[in-house]
Amino acid sequence: MTPEFGRLFAAHTASQFGFRIAQTAFPLTALAVCGASAAGAAALMAVQTAGFLLVGLPAGSWVDRCRKVPVMVAADGVRCATVLCVALAWAAGRIELGLLYAAAFAVGVASVFFDVAAQSAVPALVPARDLVAGNARLSAAESAAAVLGPVLAGALAWRAAPLGFAVSTLAYALSATFLLLTPGPRRRSRRPGSGAEPLETEQGRGAEELRPAARAGVRRDVAEGLRFVAAHPALRRIAAATGLFNAAWSAVAALLIALMLAHGLSRAGAGAVMSALGAGGLAGSFAVRRLAQRLGAGRSITVGLMLPAPFALLAGLTGRVPLWATAVALFGVGAGAVVYNVAQISLRQSVTPPELLGRVNATMRTLVWGMIPLGAALASAATRVADPADVVLAGGGAAACAWVLLLRLPANGVESPRRGAEPSVGDPAQDVLESSPQ
Repeated sequence: MTPEFGRLFAAHTASQFGFRIAQTAFPLTALAVCGASAAGAAALMAVQTAGFLLVGLPAGSWVDRCRKVPVMVAADGVRCATVLCVALAWAAGRIELGLLYAAAFAVGVASVFFDVAAQSAVPALVPARDLVAGNARLSAAESAAAVLGPVLAGALAWRAAPLGFAVSTLAYALSATFLLLTPGPRRRSRRPGSGAEPLETEQGRGAEELRPAARAGVRRDVAEGLRFVAAHPALRRIAAATGLFNAAWSAVAALLIALMLAHGLSRAGAGAVMSALGAGGLAGSFAVRRLAQRLGAGRSITVGLMLPAPFALLAGLTGRVPLWATAVALFGVGAGAVVYNVAQISLRQSVTPPELLGRVNATMRTLVWGMIPLGAALASAATRVADPADVVLAGGGAAACAWVLLLRLPANGVESPRRGAEPSVGDPAQDVLESSPQ
């Protein structure tokens, strides 16, 4: 791996720790300090992920037009300042549920830009043959943060839940520091048929990931990303399956902490149980490369989404089974999710032209992560008329069925586009935004 990728890896790791700690601190603070109900905690998750619906599509266009590092630094700055404001408000005795909603929304929107920029930079920083390995390393960092972040947030909650925001502030500041203090990246110039990509200097770069692109406008950029995904059979099916899983699983995740606290588990214990999700992800990140080599891209994608199915059902029984069973369920979901994510992201990066990568990443993130706030909002509404345990059970059952949409995906993950529906770039004759409401 290159030094530039090492810089991205360090910043991404620190950023993920900040995100995971804050992600757990938000519902814990809402429930323990502000007196929120289970529905209020679920609504908080919906607000935190609403950015993918509201700015996910244009974010890809803006990222393609900008240098990636400044975008990530700005996103870290916004998140750092936001969670610091929450920590200061708590210290001053002025923390309120409304402030948590506003802060969760700001952190979520900034995270959209950071994630799209980071993901779009990977193919330029590693050789094509190392895409799976590079994405696996980033997923391992995410999983490690998902293991330790909730545990740390839960441990801090023994003293006071909002202390997690102070630690999250430091993590975001560290991420920005890694990006600012490391020398500017150099681009990889790809040569057809070559196993290695020589580096060019900062002054000689022309890569799409580092300089603004001259394009016709944000609206057409967004349409190009949507058109490419819609016309690519594998990406289209992956978007549908992932969207279904995310909508269903977010309904489960939005209520898990409230459900565990309602059954007598401490705040620290809830954080420890939630960390099992990250532990499973860490295990999955070590297995994904070998699995992809043995099964092929397409089959590893399908298997990756099949693995969490029985565990999602088990998680749906939270409140009806011992809490150790919920931890086992979260471990299994985490392992399968990382195998699936690394495989499908690597496929996406390999089949997408570099000049479209930011928009395609943003399109996929909007289509699949945009389901998270919808699922969480649905869970919040459902708890007003049904028992939260029943809502969690229904969500787990729906998540277990998502893999069916990926049956018969080719071993290499690549299908020939439908006749008359080849991926089209820059074709003004078809405007996806108008003809296909998202």
